[in-house]
Amino acid sequence: MATTEVFDDIVLGGGKGGKSLAMALGPAGHKTALIERGQIGGTCINVACIPTKTMVTSAKLFAKASHADALGITLQKPSESIRGIIERKRRVVKSMVDTHWEFFRSTPNMEFILGEGKFVGEKQIEVTEESGNKRILTAQRIYINTGSRTTIPQIAGLDSVPYLTSTSIMELDELPKHLAIVGGGYISLEFAQVFRRLGSEVTVLLRGNRFLPREDEDIAAVLKEILEAEGVVFKSDVAISSVEKTDSGVRVNLDLNLNPNPNKDKGSSQSLECSHLMLAIGRNPNTKSLQLEKTGVEVDKNGAVKVNNKLETNVPGIWAIGDCNGGPLFTHVSWDDFRILRDNVLHDAKRSIDARLVPYTLFTDPELGRVGITEDEARKQGLDILVAKIPAKKVPRANTNGETRGILKAVVDKQTKQILGCSLVCDSAGEVMSVVQVAMLGKLPYTAVRDTIFTHPTMAESLNLLFATI
Repeated sequence: MATTEVFDDIVLGGGKGGKSLAMALGPAGHKTALIERGQIGGTCINVACIPTKTMVTSAKLFAKASHADALGITLQKPSESIRGIIERKRRVVKSMVDTHWEFFRSTPNMEFILGEGKFVGEKQIEVTEESGNKRILTAQRIYINTGSRTTIPQIAGLDSVPYLTSTSIMELDELPKHLAIVGGGYISLEFAQVFRRLGSEVTVLLRGNRFLPREDEDIAAVLKEILEAEGVVFKSDVAISSVEKTDSGVRVNLDLNLNPNPNKDKGSSQSLECSHLMLAIGRNPNTKSLQLEKTGVEVDKNGAVKVNNKLETNVPGIWAIGDCNGGPLFTHVSWDDFRILRDNVLHDAKRSIDARLVPYTLFTDPELGRVGITEDEARKQGLDILVAKIPAKKVPRANTNGETRGILKAVVDKQTKQILGCSLVCDSAGEVMSVVQVAMLGKLPYTAVRDTIFTHPTMAESLNLLFATI
């Protein structure tokens, strides 16, 4: 049996939170091991945030060039080049992966181990290296950071048809003639717009009858209208009963009218022919192969590691950070998890996840930026609120940029004048939303934002106009 190697800290998984923690603990004097089974740098730079946004940027430029006449410029319409877009994506990812290789090899007091790890005891991890060599590691503190994977639904016939995920769709060497996407979340909508702009026919299949149900209906309606105007087709209230391979692609058999009203009959069916089928119904934690039962660490019904407000599991000395703990599946949340653990482990800061303000952005064009609660959530909580709302076309910079689609909205506590949240669909929404987020963290009244002198013309100046409507 292999000799047990002793470390101060072991990080299992090299995603955003894990790699950052390992690279902080090593230089601080902790003998640290970082175990990663091959996705150098984590999900974000390999198959999520970074590569998808490179494709969003390419599709945005393609759309701009295709409609240059609206900006007073005559251009020959560009030809689609999916291979060129994919190659650029690969170059960007490779550059970031190479940078991480250098980080991992040069961080003091940190050993980077390329291999797959699993628990064989409460605080014992067996690592199978790429060579097949097996090692047993133990540490006083262990951090699980194994990320998440695409959820594959149970659909009759799925095992006999080709299908795409958010990872494999970014390796296509040909443009889909007709892309059908199962699911209506952020991943689905970003890819729907990208491929529609490049020339694919795109159909998005939604099980529910409400588009983006976590957003206010007016916000969701504006974004849906924008996507539909570009040619994305949405089919709501549908479930996939089965799929089958055809000579030209995939046939998707649908059950319709899952949420009927008096004008609709429940139980009808329909089939959809597509060249490519993509699954985008969500993601599940990567914990199944970890043998967590050997540690006594508890997981929920979806496999997410249960943690307290300091990210510690029910087993003292074992934490879980990032996607695998079931929290919001955002890279910036994993980054904050890292900061909490870094400060608590190295400085006994007693930080927690309580009351942290988590923003997010849907990178369609225009974007949806959101922080805090919605109008609907505020009213359900019985709060006395004021609502500010303007169309994006009222913002001077939106007009100079030629992007006037969208809506800006904010919710304010009537008594305290504190901003409770904002939802923005507009050019640079993620950036403008961040200004509101900082104001919320600083507990500024909405009047302070309303009266701030922003540079003219900028998209940030839209906040003067927005809060002036209250």
